[in-house]
Amino acid sequence: MRRIGYLALLAWPALVAAGELEAEWSHAWPLSVEEPAAAYRLELTPEIYRTLHSPSLADLQVVDARGQAVPTLIQPAPAPASTERLQRAPWFPLPPLPLDDARWELIGETDAEGRLRRIETRGGGSSDAREAGAALVDLSAIQRPVTALDLSWDDAAAPLDSLYRVEASDDLETWRGVLRQGRLLDITHDGERLVRRRLELGEVSARYLRLRPLPGHSAVVLAGIQAVTRQSGPVAKPSWESLEGVRAEGGEFHYRMASRLPVSLADVTSDTPYAARWRLESREAPDAAWQARTSAWTGYHLVERNGELRSPPQPLLGTHRDRHWRLLADSPRSGPAPTLRLGYTPERVVFLAEGEAPWRLVAGSARARRQQAAVAPMLDSLRRRQGEGWEPASAHLGERQTLAGEAALTPPRDWTLWLLWSVLVAGTLLVGGLAIRLLRRGNEA
Repeated sequence: MRRIGYLALLAWPALVAAGELEAEWSHAWPLSVEEPAAAYRLELTPEIYRTLHSPSLADLQVVDARGQAVPTLIQPAPAPASTERLQRAPWFPLPPLPLDDARWELIGETDAEGRLRRIETRGGGSSDAREAGAALVDLSAIQRPVTALDLSWDDAAAPLDSLYRVEASDDLETWRGVLRQGRLLDITHDGERLVRRRLELGEVSARYLRLRPLPGHSAVVLAGIQAVTRQSGPVAKPSWESLEGVRAEGGEFHYRMASRLPVSLADVTSDTPYAARWRLESREAPDAAWQARTSAWTGYHLVERNGELRSPPQPLLGTHRDRHWRLLADSPRSGPAPTLRLGYTPERVVFLAEGEAPWRLVAGSARARRQQAAVAPMLDSLRRRQGEGWEPASAHLGERQTLAGEAALTPPRDWTLWLLWSVLVAGTLLVGGLAIRLLRRGNEA
């Protein structure tokens, strides 16, 4: 009997946590994982967005098998990964800077597309141009912005430690600085070698670059130059939510969004051809002031012999999750309200594998809030340990389970005001009773 009592005491916290989940959260989804991992991720679905109540998505939490909250974080969709490409760039040695009493001229011959075919220098002394360490780089055949230059030199040039300046031009006449100083390094010690061959430029779009060592720094006898460009991966296509509206007056139409979607795009569609000038506004509460979400844009849906012609989606001024939306036309419009399409990129939930599996995702509450946890620093630590390409393992949603349902979306009743009034009334009655007793004693005396 005593053992049963101990078991009941041990199980009591789990029973309490389970009861709180059933009372405070609207719905839950069981989570399945394929392999053990330190952290997991999953993409938010339209069903989860429809369940959420808080504009900040604070009513979303991952819990373990006992109902205890585990560290949970909501992240925007990751940016497309970019790949680095090195491309050989034609280059030409330049002579050293002229002395005060010498003249120096640069004569370049280009083809019809602007590529350098020949370069000739006049003046500036008779020293070998390659030993000056300066170079003119032809980027006219490279279509993407150049983010860096990779330089190569003979291993016999070590040791070297030099600072270089980089300038850009489109006509070989006017030059602008793109890198004030960049260090080139090639040193050895105790059998170890430290080499730095790259000059970081940010993003430069120019036909030509000019490299020179800073005054007082040794020149590097270059053997080759490669231009570094970056190419982003495919951008995820946005998801869309279509809203049917009602006419308020003239060219004003109202819409309501039931989900907490991170809206960043807007589009207006109609069953019939149209052309109009639109503005879009939104607000969270029905009595709040309208806030502009786009600048004015021209939307259209036209029919041609070869097919339809539609205006592109309009980017919003930021990301918004408001419930109420208003579409305004510059002039009154007849007919039914057009369809408002709101575009978004789904976010993802990342949680740490704490507690007892299996885990569940709970969402939708006007009473409970997600517990704050330092998830991001832990993910950074894991990424440093596993490598830059590391990602949390995938988790998968199961069938939705109803907990408290709509009752969880009702804010808890605030008894504070009633309690204050009760204390005030009780105090008034107490003072009144004391006053009556004093009056009676006075009369008896």
